[in-house]
Amino acid sequence: LPFCSLFPACFAQAMDSFVAPDTAIAARNRSFEAMEGYESVLPASPGLTFLQQYAVREMNAILWALLIAVTSMLLKRLLQLVCLWSKGSRLPGPPSPGFAGHASSIAAAGGPDNFTGFLRKLHEEYGAVVRLWLGPTHLLVSVKDRDMIQELLVHAMDRVPSTGKALQLAFGRGSLFTASFNQAQRQRFLFSEVFNGQLVHRVHSICRAVIRELENCDKGVTASLELDCMSVSQHISFRVLGTSVFGDSFLTWPAADEFENLLLLISKEACFWSAYSILPFWNKKFQRYKKNCLRLQKLMKEIVRKSRKQNGCLLDHGHGNTKCTKSCLNTLKAGVAAKYGSNVDLSGDAISGLVTAHSLCGPFELNKDFCENLTGMMFHGALTTAGIISGTLTRLAQYPLIQRKVWAEIDDICDCTSGPTADDIQKMHFLKATLHESARLLPSGPLLQRCSLSQDLKLSPNVTVPVRAILAVPVQLVQMDTCRWGSDAEIFKPERFLCQKQSGTQISSWTNKISLPEERSTMAESKGSSAETVGELKERIGLSDPEWSVDALIYDKGTVFKDPYNDPFFLLFGAGSRSCIGRNFAIVEMITVLATLLQHYEIKLCPGAGKDLNPKFENCILQLSPGPKLIFKPRHQH
Repeated sequence: LPFCSLFPACFAQAMDSFVAPDTAIAARNRSFEAMEGYESVLPASPGLTFLQQYAVREMNAILWALLIAVTSMLLKRLLQLVCLWSKGSRLPGPPSPGFAGHASSIAAAGGPDNFTGFLRKLHEEYGAVVRLWLGPTHLLVSVKDRDMIQELLVHAMDRVPSTGKALQLAFGRGSLFTASFNQAQRQRFLFSEVFNGQLVHRVHSICRAVIRELENCDKGVTASLELDCMSVSQHISFRVLGTSVFGDSFLTWPAADEFENLLLLISKEACFWSAYSILPFWNKKFQRYKKNCLRLQKLMKEIVRKSRKQNGCLLDHGHGNTKCTKSCLNTLKAGVAAKYGSNVDLSGDAISGLVTAHSLCGPFELNKDFCENLTGMMFHGALTTAGIISGTLTRLAQYPLIQRKVWAEIDDICDCTSGPTADDIQKMHFLKATLHESARLLPSGPLLQRCSLSQDLKLSPNVTVPVRAILAVPVQLVQMDTCRWGSDAEIFKPERFLCQKQSGTQISSWTNKISLPEERSTMAESKGSSAETVGELKERIGLSDPEWSVDALIYDKGTVFKDPYNDPFFLLFGAGSRSCIGRNFAIVEMITVLATLLQHYEIKLCPGAGKDLNPKFENCILQLSPGPKLIFKPRHQH
């Protein structure tokens, strides 16, 4: 190097002479490699090689971890299926006909409409507990035994996952409709306190206002009205519940009919779309369904905003001050403190949006959980009461003698110039019995479904239901069981819910324990009336058939309503941990609606309406089909 540095020109010339041959050879080799289809690879630097090897090792580690996780998840699922098959096979029931289970057999038997009849045959053959495979991963266990039903309703606290998925798809992921009971327990308690406390005391006046609003629409019409029974019942139920929650602004809300129709449409289609494991977002029909869901949420926010603007808060109807709001909040806090402890804050709960007068841009206006729970509550409450009211009106039209007894009781208790009051409702024992007898024969749902998501459920020493199996109580079968209700279980007989009144005792009503009213005149005193009084009674009631005696028209004043809600064979509103949170409110609402309608109208079946009406599961509830047309004939007030 020192020598070359002294003679740079000579060094450069010498290097060119030495390198040139090598360069030529390398060029020639590259041309040959190109001709032979080879690609020369330049040697990489040590740093780049290390990074490449590190990335490969990390990617392999991630892939191995994913493979292990997926494999363990599949093995866990397979183990659960093996346990389900093993424990389910020990339960009595028909063998599975194939991979799809008994789905084809149920469809052949008439589908959901005749599912009760399908279960009836299975229970007659296999006993009080029957297992039914609906698929390789779905096991349904139907229970008809009294003690097992009580055990099931108390300890099976979770909702069936498929039902929870359908409700969340329809109304959003509100905490009130999650499958886990522990997640929904607090919201259920708060809703129950509001509906059975503050709202139940005002439902009488609201029912009368709703029916007056309907009568004003037909003002001037003195002839009889021919109406669809289910449509009328549904319309009244939605208006009563909406007015109870949102105030009088709901009656004047122009989008109320759209809200009602959208709610029914969305809930009906939710069962179909929830059957998909992966929701088909690309499907145009599903996109239209989601568009309807967004429209429903927008309408809910609109009526919430309108109610708050008019009332200050949702439940403070007609007050506009903070005294009622503070009283309601204090009641809620006291109930929550007694159940969950004294250090519970309600500020984060969606239910407090019902009673807190926030500004329109407050947190509960933007709280999705609040609107979703409220929408779901409107759906459950309105449809359940609508189905029961419709069934009762149809039964009264089919049995005019019982309708006349009910009207005689209403006419005897209520003032003809005003509607029934809260005190009047407490005295209508025969009307209560008629309502419950109708609901016994036609409940709102054919099955009461529960699930245990955490552990197996032991119903008896010999019966253990595996975890995640669908537990079902066939409500129609249980409420028409001849062992409990007698040989005439399928006959409409309101007297089965009445018992003889004992002087000086206390009876349990749906709100609290009340004292019995004073003893009235007995049946003997009624029978001792003169012939003229009997004739006047026949003329006033409209009795034209001479074969009907007055004894059959006079309700027994010596009987009182017998509370059936401790009986596991009567499941109108469910029972146990997942029972209906608005039961008290619903009963008072239905009794008031029926009393108000019967006070002003006589109800008859339309000519040509057949009496062979069969239960059918339609619009998410069980109702008589074909839907009967009823004639509402105005009564002549004296």
